[in-house]
Amino acid sequence: MKALTIGIVGATGVVGQTALDILGDESLAFEVKEIKAFASAASVGKRLNWGRRTVTVEPTELEALAQCDAVLFASEADISKRFIPELVSRGILCVDKSSAFREDTTVPLVVPEVNGNLLAPALLKNRPLVANPNCCTTPLVMVLDVVRRHFGLKRVIVSTYQSVSGAGKPGLEVLEEETRQFFTAQDLSVKPSRTFPKSIAFNVMPFVAKILPNGDTDEEQKIIFETRKILSMPDLPVEATSVRVPTFVGHAESVTLETEQPVDLAKLESLIAASKGMIVVPNVNPGSSESLGDADDAPEVANFPTPRECQGHDDVFVGRLRTAKVFANGVSLWLVSDNLRKGAALNALQVVEACAKEGMFN
Repeated sequence: MKALTIGIVGATGVVGQTALDILGDESLAFEVKEIKAFASAASVGKRLNWGRRTVTVEPTELEALAQCDAVLFASEADISKRFIPELVSRGILCVDKSSAFREDTTVPLVVPEVNGNLLAPALLKNRPLVANPNCCTTPLVMVLDVVRRHFGLKRVIVSTYQSVSGAGKPGLEVLEEETRQFFTAQDLSVKPSRTFPKSIAFNVMPFVAKILPNGDTDEEQKIIFETRKILSMPDLPVEATSVRVPTFVGHAESVTLETEQPVDLAKLESLIAASKGMIVVPNVNPGSSESLGDADDAPEVANFPTPRECQGHDDVFVGRLRTAKVFANGVSLWLVSDNLRKGAALNALQVVEACAKEGMFN
């Protein structure tokens, strides 16, 4: 397999730097010959870590981008629209994390575990462009695909609990600063930042992105549209509520769904656990004499995944599986993933990995 030159646009952002971390781990099934890091003029010349090596940030210019075999765009949509058309016309694989091409019916929106068949070289030969989904859509469709294939899927209701890293470095900085203000001045009456419309520290807000005329937020509509597109179910009823929460990294989702056929929870748990990239967390763990004293019959201990525990992990963690009595065939569950890894950088790099395995770069 050919060693690849990988470009990262937006390399100084949280997704770009996560991509560098993943590439530094050398855990993907392709060899990296060179990494070219691109960012705004203000960051040009900055040194970024890539495993044990470093890479120097370059200005985002077409001819430099064209030296890459594949380019991950982890920047704003206008940057993607500016450079991607010319790059793909030259046969360079572009994986776009922005929303620029997600709704384009001619561009595949891919989670490799779900619809990786769309990465076949014959399908991308003339236009090697792949859109990367929203960071909440990716883990959601991984679970829903298992349900769809084995039990049928009738409707989905999802509430997302999204960390501030979803808003990039500014989101992380706002939460850190507001938290510091509280503990130094005991005052939460801080003015809204440019990043969030209200204070986020010790608070939650049902607002991610912008509110649209119909009352949905842009984020909620992305989740609805992208879920339907990836699952190839354009008429699937999906209702989403997106909530920003004061955690640094990791998105959680509460999901209630209705299936076509009755669901055996033990079978569903087994099917999810056997799926690539997912881990089932049982609702309870046996009690421990170490934590509860010398009890031979220590009670079971509640168990569930949380964003802080999942930070830095590549898998989607699924827990709280139970019957939802609001539907005849209803199931509720809780899922958590690191939004910077599987929700963003890792999924994009797995697209490159799948294309490499298919011989696109040979």
